[in-house]
Amino acid sequence: MAAAPIAHLDVSGSLSAAQAAELQLHKLEIAARYLYSNLLPLPPIVLGISLLLAQSHPLFDIIAWGTISVLTWFMTTGTLYVFLRDPNRAAHTLRWTIAICSTLVVSCTAFASISIIFWVDGDRLNNIMMYTLIAGALAGAGAQSAPGTAIFITNMIPYSLVFLLLSLAHEAWPVNIGFAFLQLCYIVLVGLTARTVWQLTDEMLRLRLDKRELIDQLRRSLADTTSAQAKAEAANRAKSEFLANMSHELRTPLNAVLGFSEIIKERTFGDAAERYAEYGQHIHFSGTHLLGLISDILDLSKIEAGKRELDEDNVDLTDLAQDALRFVEPQAERKALKLTLDAPTRIVVRADERALRQVLVNLLSNAVKFTPQSGAVSMHLSQDSDFVLIEVRDNGIGIDPRELDQVMERFGQARHDIASTKEQGTGLGLPIVKGLVELHGGRVQLFSSPGNGTTVRISLPANRIIARTEITSAA
Repeated sequence: MAAAPIAHLDVSGSLSAAQAAELQLHKLEIAARYLYSNLLPLPPIVLGISLLLAQSHPLFDIIAWGTISVLTWFMTTGTLYVFLRDPNRAAHTLRWTIAICSTLVVSCTAFASISIIFWVDGDRLNNIMMYTLIAGALAGAGAQSAPGTAIFITNMIPYSLVFLLLSLAHEAWPVNIGFAFLQLCYIVLVGLTARTVWQLTDEMLRLRLDKRELIDQLRRSLADTTSAQAKAEAANRAKSEFLANMSHELRTPLNAVLGFSEIIKERTFGDAAERYAEYGQHIHFSGTHLLGLISDILDLSKIEAGKRELDEDNVDLTDLAQDALRFVEPQAERKALKLTLDAPTRIVVRADERALRQVLVNLLSNAVKFTPQSGAVSMHLSQDSDFVLIEVRDNGIGIDPRELDQVMERFGQARHDIASTKEQGTGLGLPIVKGLVELHGGRVQLFSSPGNGTTVRISLPANRIIARTEITSAA
C-alpha cells in the first residue's frame, strides 16, 4: 500500500483560512503575554516617577496623573488577563483584538500625557526627562506588542504622536524640525526592530503549524499502515482458513467420486447392478456438493470483485419464499423440522430473482442445518413505507454474540456451531447473502445467543417496492 503524501506548509506561502485564523490568534496571544508580563511593574514605576516630579510640580497634578495611569493599567491588564484565560478565545479573536486595542489606546494616552502635563518651558533637565520617558515608553511598546500587528499599531500611535508633538510645539524654529526628524527616525527604527520580531514570530508559528501537520500526517499514516497490516493479517488468516476448510471440503467429495467411480470402473463386485446404482447416487451427491462449493466460491469472488451484476425484474417475494421452503423440505423432513411461512400480504419488489432465491435458500439451509431434531424454522415477510423485511428464524443451537461478526466474514464459522453439529458449513453462505443484499441497497442483521436460536433479518429499501398499480399497468 502506497503511503499517503505528507503536505508541508510553506513558511513564506499562503495558508488555508483555518490556518490563517489560528496563526492570527497565536500572534495575538504572544503579544498579549508580552504586554501582560511587562505591564505588571508599571504601578511601582508610576510611583517612582511621581516622587521625582513631586520636587518641582503641584501635588494635585501628580496624584491625578498617577491615579489615572494606575486605573487604566488595571483596565488593560485585566482585559489581557481575562483574554489569556478565555478557553473560547479562538471563536472571538476579532472581538478580543478590538477590546485589547481599545484599552491600550486609553492606557497609553494616560501614561504619555505625563510629558504634556509636566512640561516646563525653559527647564531643560525636566524636559529631557519627559523626552526620555516617552522615548523609553515608545521602545517598550514596540518590543512588547511586535508579534501582534493591530496591538503594535495601537500601542505605538499615542507615544509617537506625543513624542513628535513635544519638539514641534515647544522647541524653537528650526531646532524643532531637526528634533522632529530625529524622533521620526527613532520611531522608524523601533518599527523596523518590531518588524524583525514580527517576522521571527511569524516564521516560528508557521513552523509550529508545519510540525503539527507533519505529526498529524504521520499519525494518520501510522493508523493507515496499522489498518493495512491488520487487513493483511486478516487476509492471511482467511487464506489459511480457506486452505484448511477447502482442503477437507473439496477432498471429501472428490475422494468419494474417485473411489466409487473406480469401483464401478473395475467392476469390483462383478455385475451387481443394484450396488453400482447406489454408488452412482453417492457420486452424484458428491459431485453436486462439490459443484455447490465451487459455485459459492465463484459467487463470493465475483461479489467481492464487484463483477456481480443484477438482472432486475419484478419479483414476487411470497412465491419466491414458497419455492425456497420447498427446496429445503427434504432436508427438514429428515430432521422432523416444522417449516412455516408468514406472509400476510403479497409483496413484489424490483430485484434480481436469482440472487434473492440464493439468499433465501442459503438462509433456510443454514437454519435447517443448525436446528436440532424436531425443531422449527420460520420465514416472515412484511412491508411498510420504508422497508421490505425478510426474517428467517430458528430455535436451533444459536451463536455466541461475540462471534456474530465472525460468521459474517468469509470462511468464518462459530466455534460452538462446529463443535455441536456434524453438519459443518464452509463459512461462505452468510457472506454471499450479505454481499447480494448489499448489492440491492439492503442490510443484513444477525441476532442470536447460544440455546435460543438465530434470527437473520434482511431489509430492502422502499425504492425496491413495486406498487400494485404498476404491476397491473405493465401486465
